[in-house]
Amino acid sequence: MKKFTFLLLLVPLIGISQEIQYSEPTKFIEKSGYVQVNMSENEKTLFKSGLGESVSFYPSEIIDLKENKKILGLAVESSYIVKDHPNRPTEYTKETAWIGTDEIPDLIIWFENYVIPNMDLASKEKKTVKYIFNTKEIQLKFENYITTQTFTIIIKNSNYKDKYFWTETRVKDIPNILKTLKYLQSKNL
Repeated sequence: MKKFTFLLLLVPLIGISQEIQYSEPTKFIEKSGYVQVNMSENEKTLFKSGLGESVSFYPSEIIDLKENKKILGLAVESSYIVKDHPNRPTEYTKETAWIGTDEIPDLIIWFENYVIPNMDLASKEKKTVKYIFNTKEIQLKFENYITTQTFTIIIKNSNYKDKYFWTETRVKDIPNILKTLKYLQSKNL
């Protein structure tokens, strides 16, 4: 009986530790009556896979049309395969997560100090190195293996927990995200 009681006491604690966090842009959009989102096509960074999956990083201006208030944020739009049917079209889903401007400086440091300097390093030691960055709504991973590298973008608040975007062939495009982040940061000054 004591074991059963103990397990019941742990269940609420587990729920507390997995509380969903939202970025400032998401909170702003949810709180607003109606919004306009201006996404900068010229400054976006796009990754595509051979299967047609993609992820885009859009610097965005979000406007509360009723209150006429504005904030900036980075929209991360991910499109990935939900179901692949034989003899029928493949089903894709699109999800958007946001990175707030308060998260941008640390993300720039992560790319500049850890990811980009290690993109060209051949693994001299026989080990795998992973660099992980967590924002409130997404997780970024750069993994440097002995013979290959991968870049992964995971939306945390996804309806499809087992779906995420990753690429080996487009790793060389990672510095473009840094350009997008710096563009958004310059707009926020």
